[in-house]
Amino acid sequence: MRKIVINGKNFIKKNKRGTQRYTCEIIKSLDKYVKNIDIELVVPNVTCELPNFKNIKIVKYGGEITLKGWQYTSFQWYCLKNNGIAVSLSADGAPIIKPGIVAIHDIRYAREKKEKKSLKAKIKNRYNLLINLLIIKNANKIITVSDFSRKEIINYYNYNKDIEIIYNGWEHLKNIKINEDNILKKYKNIVKKDFFFALGGMEKNKNLKWIIKVAKRYPEKLFVLAGPPIDKTNVIDENITVENISNIIHLGYISDEEIGYFMKNCKAFIFPSLYEGFGIPPLEALYFGAKVICSNSTCLPEIYKDCVIYINPYDYEINLDKLINTKVEDSKCLFEIYSWENSAKSLLKLIYNLSNKDM
Repeated sequence: MRKIVINGKNFIKKNKRGTQRYTCEIIKSLDKYVKNIDIELVVPNVTCELPNFKNIKIVKYGGEITLKGWQYTSFQWYCLKNNGIAVSLSADGAPIIKPGIVAIHDIRYAREKKEKKSLKAKIKNRYNLLINLLIIKNANKIITVSDFSRKEIINYYNYNKDIEIIYNGWEHLKNIKINEDNILKKYKNIVKKDFFFALGGMEKNKNLKWIIKVAKRYPEKLFVLAGPPIDKTNVIDENITVENISNIIHLGYISDEEIGYFMKNCKAFIFPSLYEGFGIPPLEALYFGAKVICSNSTCLPEIYKDCVIYINPYDYEINLDKLINTKVEDSKCLFEIYSWENSAKSLLKLIYNLSNKDM
């Protein structure tokens, strides 16, 4: 049985977004079920806080010099010299030679190919398209996070092999302890008011434009945003700005505890995304009991069924008061389907199958 070598680069990132969360939580759950199989989590040799695993061995390999392209240099070499089967739960962390098991969450770069972009953005887009093509061509097994993404990968890349769907989960939220007194002190100008809450990046597909347009139509309502700060270094849609909009407050990055508080206490959580492979924030918001206003685009109706309030993400002329009173189904069923525990078991089954084959 061959050694399994998991790419652990996402573990060193402090602010974990979708794919980083996916990697870290599935591997944490996987550690509980590993038996009679040699699995290593390989991470860059930098100072960072790592989990205490019982069954998965953590190996630090390759330092800061190779950090940006670590997956193509240090991680790649480690897998080859140890004859290990690579496991990368995000495509941007996969080696190109013998990538093994790879999770591709979506094909956004392919969808954005024809959009107007700066030269730098076009080069980055083409680079990511090429990397994905090489990985898909050479991987032993492709994983994705929804049936929507599975069909997109098959159609765009003319892929004729089976693709495993391994969903996102929610159990990490059980570990969040909310100290309401501290948050009340820190955000006293916000929490005493009714507010809508949104969480996400500034990429064009996240559709911050919808929130801005609706906020302008409802100047008496407060909209609180969290995520990467809006500046020239991270805004892909150059038309995005919240300056001079008095009823929008952008908090930047906030802690999981603070996110939980805002989700728990908002009038509704807003997720107007134009494109997602899964879209985990609405699941988190539902866990905290929030009403969720969600785009009806791409995978989202598949994932969230009748448990959220759907909008057309290109329609800004909505009646917000009427919208939030829309009746939805109980979201309990979603937490039974989407689980890190279930995902870890599915991944382990794949690992057992592939490690016993001559790859």
